[in-house]
Amino acid sequence: MSDELFNELAGIETDLDGALYRVAGDKNVYLALLKAFASDTTMGDLDEAIVRQSWDDAFTAAHALKGLAGNMGFAPLFHSLGELVIMIRSGRISEIDSSYKGVKRCYDEIMMILSNHNLNGG
Repeated sequence: MSDELFNELAGIETDLDGALYRVAGDKNVYLALLKAFASDTTMGDLDEAIVRQSWDDAFTAAHALKGLAGNMGFAPLFHSLGELVIMIRSGRISEIDSSYKGVKRCYDEIMMILSNHNLNGG
């Protein structure tokens, strides 16, 4: 993993120490997981479920993506998704749009960095 990528991820509050701990310090494994994250379709599933207002599907996708974000060390995304999961679970439908915008902002920031480093998942 390039120092530049590592620094950019740290700059968006990624818990790299925690993420690397979960992969026994192996940066190559973490890099492979970043590629897998970049190609994961769960965010698309969440987008679609929210547009359809299918709250069970939205909950499932948000909860799954929250787990991925946590394992990857993407702390801001993890916390934003945690808030969204609570909104969906408690039926606070009127607050979902605002919360979802925060999720999208965090996700898009991560994806921009991964794309800039040609980690397109392929």
